[in-house]
Amino acid sequence: MKNRFAGGCTRCSVLVFPNGGFLRKGDEGWEVWCATCQSLDELAESKDFDPENLELPTVPPSGCATTVDLRVLGMTRACWKCRKDTLCLIGLYPDRPSHGYVGLHTTDNEKTMALCQLLVQHMGRTDLAAGVKSRYSRTMRERQLANGCWHCDALQGNFPVHEEALGRVASGGVSGLDTLLVAICPVLEWQTVVYDFGGGVIAI
Repeated sequence: MKNRFAGGCTRCSVLVFPNGGFLRKGDEGWEVWCATCQSLDELAESKDFDPENLELPTVPPSGCATTVDLRVLGMTRACWKCRKDTLCLIGLYPDRPSHGYVGLHTTDNEKTMALCQLLVQHMGRTDLAAGVKSRYSRTMRERQLANGCWHCDALQGNFPVHEEALGRVASGGVSGLDTLLVAICPVLEWQTVVYDFGGGVIAI
């Protein structure tokens, strides 16, 4: 049914204005959905749904804000090689998560890492992404955008970094990680990450 209230989209946390988006009955009460998430959710229930060939809209959902505030999350850990403390970019999470929102998108996913890097650069904090670049991983046998040590440039492998991050989130929620900054992100770029099904999401 048509939404009459302002609220964050349950799926992506984008602000939906009154008379924009949709109102749906969920397991925990009424939920607001933006037009994009509503249509993609309906598509997911059809026989034609193919997550690997999903075509997202090229314009922000109508009746919604065009940007969303995201927390860029990081973590300081000891480099495995030089043992000095280095900062790793860990993921993105809405600054004001909507009712029912559950996804912490991690930099284990290359699209999330690329958006993290872009956001800190746009916010004038290129120092926060100083260790991020395309590196060859012997474990994955491919090049990937990944964290590296600020001191010796050694690759900080995605598996050990995100295992440690998962432990911190398990014990302290999002607050178990450091909020490096809150960035203004275009809705379309955020939804590209939300609807990438290549992994790198912690339910929280």
